[in-house]
Amino acid sequence: MIMFYIVLPIVVFAFVRFLVALFNYLTQPYLRKYPLKSPSSVSVLIPARNEEANIRNLLTDLQSQTYGSIEVIVYNDSSTDGTRQVVEEFVKTDNRFRLINGQALPDGWLGKNNACHQLALLAKGDYLLFLDADVRVQNDFVEQTLAYMQHKKLHLLSFFPYQVLGSFGEAITVPVMQWILLSLLPLKLVTWSRYSSLSAANGQMMMFKAEIYRKHRFHEMFRNNPVEDIVIARYVKRLTYRMATLLGLPGDIRCRMYVSGNDAIEGFSKNVCEFFGGNRKVMFVFATITTLGPFAVILFMPFPMIFIYFFSVLMARIMIADLSKQSVIKSVILFPLQQMSFIQMVVRWEKNRRDGTLMWKGRKIV
Repeated sequence: MIMFYIVLPIVVFAFVRFLVALFNYLTQPYLRKYPLKSPSSVSVLIPARNEEANIRNLLTDLQSQTYGSIEVIVYNDSSTDGTRQVVEEFVKTDNRFRLINGQALPDGWLGKNNACHQLALLAKGDYLLFLDADVRVQNDFVEQTLAYMQHKKLHLLSFFPYQVLGSFGEAITVPVMQWILLSLLPLKLVTWSRYSSLSAANGQMMMFKAEIYRKHRFHEMFRNNPVEDIVIARYVKRLTYRMATLLGLPGDIRCRMYVSGNDAIEGFSKNVCEFFGGNRKVMFVFATITTLGPFAVILFMPFPMIFIYFFSVLMARIMIADLSKQSVIKSVILFPLQQMSFIQMVVRWEKNRRDGTLMWKGRKIV
């Protein structure tokens, strides 16, 4: 009987996460199409470091945008590959494009934070759209995001792009972040609630109302934070500005974040703790419960509780996979391997914390 009450919270937690996933599934947090209210100008700002393999695709997408009142500025952050040459090809043929070759990184700054700050200083638009160089956007994306922000009266809009999975390693790592996000955070509450704890953002796509960004200079404020997107989102909520966070579809914004499972583990290990509010104890408890929970439930709970637990876990997986437009069958089959990948991310994060080192694109960021 004692073990029943010890294990019962694991079943309850699984059911609560099922309810969160169900809420997200029913509310469908995707981009809705609205008519433009005013023809505001948009500055598309792209920090780029060694993005020769990706940036041409994005610039081609931006060149074909249906919305004409845009400028595109790329900050070449000391790239050692052909990033600069690729961007120069577009600058020569389209006067909406500009290239800024970055200087040495100032003390106390992280590379991307500094790049975004420098880009914002040069931008002239009414809205600032920050995009990572490895994303792809449809030709009406700028127009539709602008219309959405105007209709919803937002100060910040962010996306978790549809994730392109090109290898087995990616399939057992990249979906982990969607699994955590969509089972712990009801995305619509990012807009509906004023609590800063109910916030999320993704630096791959963040669009600000320019007057608000220029007033606060968010990237300068969090110049040395490796998870600046998440802390900016929380700060925006604390300032009582309106924001929204949406899921990307293949038909609006997509991304192949990493080309292998090892790259994904290395990348996600820099911010996995922030999915739990930066609380490492909560992260470790979550990792322990989701890994050992199935065994504890089978060993110590009666059949009705076993059914509720595995029904909740399975249905949450199915709904999250469908929301993310990933294969439901693969998501269920690969669940154990994805859990192992998550544990690797947590262990790598803890190791980096203890060593005081975290490298990204050849730079130390912690």
